[in-house]
Amino acid sequence: MDHVLGYLGSYKYLAMFGIIFLCGVGLPIPEEVTLIASGLFVGWGQADFFLASAACVAAILAGDSVIFFLGRHYGYRFLRFILSPERLKKAQDSFHRHSQKTVFFARFFAGIRIGVYAYAGAHRMSWFRFALLDLAGALISGPTSIWLGKFAAEKMGSPEEAIAQAQELTRGFHHWILAGIAALALLAVGFWVARRHRSALFSLLRRSPAPAAEPATATPPADTPGRADRSGERPRSAAPEARSGSA
Repeated sequence: MDHVLGYLGSYKYLAMFGIIFLCGVGLPIPEEVTLIASGLFVGWGQADFFLASAACVAAILAGDSVIFFLGRHYGYRFLRFILSPERLKKAQDSFHRHSQKTVFFARFFAGIRIGVYAYAGAHRMSWFRFALLDLAGALISGPTSIWLGKFAAEKMGSPEEAIAQAQELTRGFHHWILAGIAALALLAVGFWVARRHRSALFSLLRRSPAPAAEPATATPPADTPGRADRSGERPRSAAPEARSGSA
C-alpha cells in the first residue's frame, strides 16, 4: 500500500491507470488496493472522483482485454500456464453453465477473474460482448472502491488511520460489498427487462384483432307474385276456372 500511495502521489491519474493495468495482466497486487488508495487521494482533495473513476475503469477494461486476447490466441496452452487443473475445470464448468454471468461476476473476485477472462477468449466469446459485460462490472467495482477509500479518508483523523482503514476494507468484506451491489444491480436490470417485456406483451394483446364473425347465411326472399324467377320467365297464372254454362 505504501508503494502504491507513493506512485499515486507523484503521478496521480497516470499511476492509477498504469498500476491497475499491470494488475490486470498479472502483477501480483490486488487491483482493489490501487482503487481504494485512489479513493484516499480523492478524500484528501488531491484527485477528482470522476477522473479517478474514468482512469481506473479504462485501465480495468484494457488489462482484461489483454488477458482475453491472450486466451484467444494461445488457447489452452495459456490457460494451463495460469491455472491449475482444478481451477481450469471449475472455470470450464462455470463458463459452460452461465457464460455471461460468470464473466460479469468474476470482476468482483480477485482469485478467479484472470482465468475466467482467458477462458472466455479461448472459448471464442465475442470481444464486444465480453467488453460490455466487463465494463458493466468495472463501472460498479471501480467507482465503489474509490468511494470506499474516499469515505475512509474523510472519516479518519489522520492519513495513517485512513490507510489502516483502507487496508482493513481491502482484506475484509470489500469483495462481499461489491458482490452485493452487483447482485442488486443485476436484479434491478432483470426486473426492468421483465417489466418491459410484460408491457410489450400486454400492448400486443390489446392490439390483436378480434376473431372475425362467421358470415350470416342469406335467407332467400319469398316468392312475390308477378316477379320473374331466376330463369327470367314470369310465373304462370293459375288455370282459369271453367266457364259455367259452356257447351
